[in-house]
Amino acid sequence: MSTLPSCVLSIDISKDVLDTDAWPSSWRKRLYNDSEGISRIVTEARRRRAFVIFEATSVYDRPLMKALDSAGLAYHRANPRKARDFARSSGFLAKTDRLDAAMLAEYGRSVCLRTAEPIAPERQVLRALLDRRQQLVTMRKQEATRLKQISDKAICEEMRASIAALKKRIGAYEKKIAAHLKVHPDLLAVVRVLASAPGIATITAASLVAFLPELGKRCSKAISALVGVAPLARDSGRLRGKRRIWGGRRNVRCLLFLAARHAEKNPAFQEFAQRLRARGKATKQIRSRRKKASHRPQPHDRQQSILLCLTAIDTVAGQASCRSHARPG
Repeated sequence: MSTLPSCVLSIDISKDVLDTDAWPSSWRKRLYNDSEGISRIVTEARRRRAFVIFEATSVYDRPLMKALDSAGLAYHRANPRKARDFARSSGFLAKTDRLDAAMLAEYGRSVCLRTAEPIAPERQVLRALLDRRQQLVTMRKQEATRLKQISDKAICEEMRASIAALKKRIGAYEKKIAAHLKVHPDLLAVVRVLASAPGIATITAASLVAFLPELGKRCSKAISALVGVAPLARDSGRLRGKRRIWGGRRNVRCLLFLAARHAEKNPAFQEFAQRLRARGKATKQIRSRRKKASHRPQPHDRQQSILLCLTAIDTVAGQASCRSHARPG
């Protein structure tokens, strides 16, 4: 959104309750976070022709997002850290659900916010499958850690059986993911291109498609900031602070970090990694800057440049490649 909205409807979301407010005329309500409460919000937003704003709230905002997408209403899913920084700077020092709703209304009318792009249903399903697979992977890892701390043979046998069952369920979800991709050729085409790059496996590629739908739609610097691999300056006067990366989408950044660990074994990246080491760069810096090779890939290098684009996301050629394969679903 390049201009400020003429009407804003704000929502503070919790597990059970939705607290609302609006600008310029207030609409302070406390509704249940269910289909009836969400329906009332959609109806009011339509009546006012309002721009809707709410904070990202784990899984509790998903039903609202789905309803807003279906209704064709413009909304912004605010970064909680940015919203809280705005609250402090605007004098909202106390914190309650009702105050948060009022603060979000003020935030929406004062700052030009980007309208969220609807997520295609097939990507939402893919997200759900990947989320559940990751939960099972975490459970397996926890059980394996606990197994090392147990000496009782009977308990060890029970835990090994639990780990084997989790492994089987993980495999089943991977088959579901593959089947879902197979019936959606557009997603499958993107996944295949991403998986052709060194260090990117099918699950990693599918996760990037699901959790980074902006890839190929925004400029490389914006993508880099979204993922959280853009080094941020810390300078003041004569001080030149150490650049660090932070923020962004942690799940995507973790995937890319692991991919970079595998990619650094590939000859295509070894020379670049060695140059960075010779300059005294830390291992994590090398992995987060994997793509910043001294040359920009030419068109015939585009598939290889995808990994470069993903691991630091700063190459025009890599961005063009993503655009050609990752149009909105």
